[in-house]
Amino acid sequence: MRIVKTVLCLILTLNASLAFAIEPITIIWPSPPGGGGDIYFRIFAKVIEKEFGVPVMVTNISGGGGSIGVAKMVNAKPDGTTLAGAWTGPISIAPHTLGVSYTPSDYIPVMLFSSAPYVICTRPDFPANTANELLELLKKNPNKYSFGTDGPGGLGQLAATRTFLAFGITQRDIPYKGAGESRVGLLGGHVDMYVGSIPPILQFIQAKSVKCLLVTAAKRAKALPETTSLSELGIPGEETVLWRAIFVPRGTPPERIAYLEKILEAAAQSPEAMKFLDEVGETLDIIKGPALAKQLNDEYEKLANVVKAAGLSKK
Repeated sequence: MRIVKTVLCLILTLNASLAFAIEPITIIWPSPPGGGGDIYFRIFAKVIEKEFGVPVMVTNISGGGGSIGVAKMVNAKPDGTTLAGAWTGPISIAPHTLGVSYTPSDYIPVMLFSSAPYVICTRPDFPANTANELLELLKKNPNKYSFGTDGPGGLGQLAATRTFLAFGITQRDIPYKGAGESRVGLLGGHVDMYVGSIPPILQFIQAKSVKCLLVTAAKRAKALPETTSLSELGIPGEETVLWRAIFVPRGTPPERIAYLEKILEAAAQSPEAMKFLDEVGETLDIIKGPALAKQLNDEYEKLANVVKAAGLSKK
């Protein structure tokens, strides 16, 4: 009789495990289709379905700088079937600039996969050729030069402001609607510096029509191995990067988070996902568990201070 009960318990446990393993998963991407994050997590969906037999649907819920989609995830049933992919904006910036319906206590970060720095670039005739020369010039000439960014409260604006604050620098921010417009502003001579992601400016760097003097990350960027990092400037703790991660609602059971970690890590290490990162000049750098929670909490607090200093705090 005892053996029969043991077998029944094992069967029930196995059935429960299998039921979860084949239960469909929805990944909310809080931005319109076609962007880098959307493409990246659609790769995940295909890999997970192929390798684990789990149906995964990526759904786009845009608006509010990504906060509407994140809020949808936060309010979902915490059973491990509704996830949100997100980037720096809706998690660490929008709560301070826009006001959102959630706080860090409402979600659990499951896994961060990659990150990419922003860059500060100038035209070839700009009177500085190194990061140190640039910072020295900007500090000696307050508000003389202008830098184009991806809009008020955008990551580019905050990355530049955070770096400049560390050195007591104030310069003129010219907000554009995106990195593409900021790049045009630089090339057309309308601003002195471009602050944005690497892909929109990379071909112009390679053509030597633009020079990039520093990246806003603690380490040098794979795509720009000769460009100075913040560690080399003595401020690694002021890193501001664009990352991609997956979140679940608060209350999701630990065993289900462990299962998600397993399938997400497998997807991230797949040849398809690795090829995508290589094409956009990023490297896989998986962070999870307490280390990820600490990193995001620290970033949340530090960017709150930068937002305040930039005069962008929500009213």
